[in-house]
Amino acid sequence: MTNEKHSWLYDILFVLVLLMAGILRFAGYDWGEGYHQHPDELFLTGVLDNLRAHACEDPSIPVDVCPPESKRWMTVGEYLDSATSTLNPYVRGFGFFVYGNLPMTVTRVLMEATGNDDLGASKFFARQMSATMDLLTIFLLYLIASRLYGRKVGLFAAAFSSLAVMQIQQSHFFTSDLFVNLFMFLALLFAVGIVEKRLEVGGQGEDAQSATRQLPITNFPIALLKHPLFLPTIGFGFALGMAMASKINAAAMAIVLPFALFVRWLIHDRRKLITDHRSLITDYWSLIAIFLVTGGLATFISFRIFQPYAFDGLMLDPQWVKGISEQRLQATGTADLPWNLQWARRSNLFSFQNLTVWGLGLPLGILAWAGFLLMGWRIVRGEYKHLLLWGWTAFYFTWQSLQFNATMRYQLPIYPLLCMMAAWFVFELPRLRKTTDDRPQTMVNRPLSIVAFVLGAIVLILTAAWAFAFQSIYLRSEPRMAASRWMFQNVPAAVNLSIQSEENGTYNQPLAFPSGLVVAPGTPITLTFSPNREGVLSEVTFGYARDASETPAPVNVTLYSASQPDLALARASTLLDTTRTADPRGAPLTFTLDNVVPMVNGQQYVLSIETFGSGLTITGSAVANETDYDWGLPFRIDGYDPYGGLYSNEDLVLQVYWVEDANKLNRYVDILSKADYIVVPTNHQYGQITRVPERYPLTTLYYRELLGCPEGEDIIECYRVAEPGMYKGRLGFELEAVFTSYPTLGPIVINDQSAEEAFTFYDHPKVMIFKKTDDFDAESLRALFNTVDLTQVVQLPPKEFDNFKNLMLPEARLASQRAGGTWSDLFDYDWIHNKVPVVGVLVWYLFIFVLGVFAYPIVRLALPGLRQYAYALGRIGGLVLLVWLAWMGGSLGAPYTRVSIGAALALIAVTAAALWMKRRDEFKADWNSNRRFFVMVEIVFLVFFIIDLLIRLGNADMWHPSKGGERPMDFSYFNAVLKSTSFPPYDPWYAGGYINYYYYGFVLAGTPVKLLGIVPSIAHNFILPTWFALVAMGAFAIGYAAVESHRSQVEGRRLQVENEQTSTFNLQLVAGVAASFLTVLLGNLGTIQLVFNAIQRIAAPGGVIPAEADMLQRWAGRSGVCGRCSHRARFCQLDEATGTGSQAASSRRDRATRSPSSRCSPSCTATCTRTCW
Repeated sequence: MTNEKHSWLYDILFVLVLLMAGILRFAGYDWGEGYHQHPDELFLTGVLDNLRAHACEDPSIPVDVCPPESKRWMTVGEYLDSATSTLNPYVRGFGFFVYGNLPMTVTRVLMEATGNDDLGASKFFARQMSATMDLLTIFLLYLIASRLYGRKVGLFAAAFSSLAVMQIQQSHFFTSDLFVNLFMFLALLFAVGIVEKRLEVGGQGEDAQSATRQLPITNFPIALLKHPLFLPTIGFGFALGMAMASKINAAAMAIVLPFALFVRWLIHDRRKLITDHRSLITDYWSLIAIFLVTGGLATFISFRIFQPYAFDGLMLDPQWVKGISEQRLQATGTADLPWNLQWARRSNLFSFQNLTVWGLGLPLGILAWAGFLLMGWRIVRGEYKHLLLWGWTAFYFTWQSLQFNATMRYQLPIYPLLCMMAAWFVFELPRLRKTTDDRPQTMVNRPLSIVAFVLGAIVLILTAAWAFAFQSIYLRSEPRMAASRWMFQNVPAAVNLSIQSEENGTYNQPLAFPSGLVVAPGTPITLTFSPNREGVLSEVTFGYARDASETPAPVNVTLYSASQPDLALARASTLLDTTRTADPRGAPLTFTLDNVVPMVNGQQYVLSIETFGSGLTITGSAVANETDYDWGLPFRIDGYDPYGGLYSNEDLVLQVYWVEDANKLNRYVDILSKADYIVVPTNHQYGQITRVPERYPLTTLYYRELLGCPEGEDIIECYRVAEPGMYKGRLGFELEAVFTSYPTLGPIVINDQSAEEAFTFYDHPKVMIFKKTDDFDAESLRALFNTVDLTQVVQLPPKEFDNFKNLMLPEARLASQRAGGTWSDLFDYDWIHNKVPVVGVLVWYLFIFVLGVFAYPIVRLALPGLRQYAYALGRIGGLVLLVWLAWMGGSLGAPYTRVSIGAALALIAVTAAALWMKRRDEFKADWNSNRRFFVMVEIVFLVFFIIDLLIRLGNADMWHPSKGGERPMDFSYFNAVLKSTSFPPYDPWYAGGYINYYYYGFVLAGTPVKLLGIVPSIAHNFILPTWFALVAMGAFAIGYAAVESHRSQVEGRRLQVENEQTSTFNLQLVAGVAASFLTVLLGNLGTIQLVFNAIQRIAAPGGVIPAEADMLQRWAGRSGVCGRCSHRARFCQLDEATGTGSQAASSRRDRATRSPSSRCSPSCTATCTRTCW
């Protein structure tokens, strides 16, 4: 730790920071009123309550029944005996326990030592243990940061960490996370000591330094024990073992020890070993190996001591190994479990986003990552003192971010380190600039110092505001508790007492009525109760009452004092007529007492119910819940048991996670028909299920229609912002009440429902209660649900949805495709270029020519080595560029129409014009000196275009001899691309789907067709000659550029301009024309050999039919001139020309022989998105 002035002041300020951290962590530790809303906490507390740190003096007496005076602390041997230890969860009846033993053991021992082992107190004590662990972690962070960067940074790091919301939240839960954090930071403290340890002995200089790199052969054990790095290594190992005994994932920290030794070598020992002690290198690395072995042994011993129940003797316990394996399957998403649905289709940035925005708070998060990046840059520049903590942070963050369940809680071990980097950044910012004499800026006289101070203060204030706003959720009623109390007041139970008082208004006290009980005529039923509020009772109501009588039957209620059962305090009577209601439960019934009765707390009263009909049944409201995997509401609080006679105890759980089938649909209709209220207790269900609508199409529809979320809007977002009256439900239910406990600071309320589910699910979920309306109709509900095709349900584990595609266009995309115009709208036979083929071919040829002219300046700029000869590639380059722009726009949401294609063409034209204006002298020089070359290019293209056009005139049939081959599919895909308004295009063979095929070649061919409006069947006859000519021109460019480059390299200089002007038929030109003929004409003469060989095979014994069939198939393959090979060939040539052109430019630049270089261009994309066979 650096020596600084007024160090005592920093210590005092640090104590104040710890006090603030303690307030944020201990205040509200009793949130939830003792209810176990956190599922992990519920399980761990259950285990904790069953463990015992004491044993009985009499071994024959179980500790649970042992008299207090006979109890003693268990011995070390009893503790380590995994078969009998009462601190072993397996022994205490928990067959599946994959959490660490150390947090449980420490907490249980302290509970019994302090007398806090009562069943009701254990949970709150355990939460305080978590908060204490986090305070100790902040203390260790202060020590680490102060040692590396000084106490200022240490103080700020501790302050930021004390305000980190994720640490505050976890301090209010009893889980193992903060225990493992403490021991991991203890290990980091030892690792920093290994890196920073000063090893000079007695000022002996080099000799002392050499002593650090070797140990004497004699008395080796003693010398090892005295070595300055020995104790830090042992300490690291023991701390790591304790961390692993808290959570086995901490084993990943084992890499920190060799990494720390490497960083130490990098900073302190590397130069000395290389320059002065080459003979000691072997001894040095042998010593490092000894330290690694020592640290590993310390880790094993520590883990064996603090996690004894993972072992059976010296070997691992198979039961523990099996549990860890099962837990790993759950964490990786391989196991198909409901809670894993929340991780389906999550980005690898999900953890980063939540950590930055919510876990740290956006201001601190931004500052922390800025510090992380700057620290990384300093490491690149050689400041290796940062490498240990920076490297560990980068490794751990990346590792957890790439996990399937990338929850921000699993990033807890790096939260304090990120806070340290934020603090370091604040004090490092003034040092980014140096004074002229290389002195760092000070906080006094440099503007950057003022900026750093203001930045640090603002971030600290904003982070404190976020921390105290979040901590306020623990000072209010938890939303599920508030919702439960609201339900007892507003959801009619079987029997309800209306108690009025001037101070509290009306209080409804529900009374339980035994389920299924029938009040027989003349036989009153009595209900004994004690009022929960003082006031006066004037009214009694029944939720639903039915009498078997066919005529209205009188029902009487009488109120007595339990101490005077013969004296009636009040009476009331009314007629019950259930013949007018279709509800099988009957109708609500209200009694107005003839006397107002004061209710006194603590006094018991008796309510007598009597009927004079044929038999009275009383029931409460029916409340539907979502699943058994979440809490059902209302809770059992304030002495009320909701399903013990208050409300209907019929099975009204929707079971939203069940497989989607007809049985589930019927269950939904049946439960919704019976339910009066639907409770959505958290975002757990709708936030998970709607992520995989392919697996849960019915339930996804249910959630959308229940709330009334409009089509096209995200369901999760609708529920996040929903308030009563905002939406109109379409299932016959309306949102009646919402209960939230958002982070609040004064008038500022922060809706954090968009955070990771676990951030709100445990301690402040959004609760929504829906009430049935008169619009409910079971048949309409069934008809709506029947619109879901349950035969298309995709039953996959959550992890596999990351790569799942149903090959169907989204509804919005499908609608836009269908609205893109009919075939007749796009192509009109009455247009002159469709009616007159000669006009059509001229329009087509002229367009390709103009496109090549537009693209020539761009291609020349991209391929400077070709200079004016790039004109030969202008048509190919222009087509690639035009199509790529139109295709990319259509893929990103812009409509693929004539307008967008025209806009892309206009962009190319404008770019070309700008380049022409900027370099018009160059282009004029090109034309003046190479006019014959430009004319030759046009002649070559025209000749080859006409050649293939004549071939098409002679054989226009595209039909393969055997059932048409692939031509019908190709032509249908071609038309589908032309009619599509976005990409991927619709599938012409599968209604509602999209083409799951390499379709880019059809876009290349179809874009000019769509722009010009040429009928596809006519355009096909123009496209094929164009490809033919483009391939020829591509070969021409390659041949020309290759010879030109070769001659430049051989001669060591560029060809003289005068030689190029002497004759059009120079060597380059001859090579280009020859390449064209060899590629598109002579290369296809292999068909003659194919025919000849096939005729020979016909005469082969037994080979007539196979030979004939094979010949026809091969001939068909050769005659498909418009195959995908021709699509690909011309763009491969463009890439080859890129290489040769670049080579030519290179040779002119430095006169050196270079290998052809490749460039990345849209033609690469065109080639990569196609294939050839």
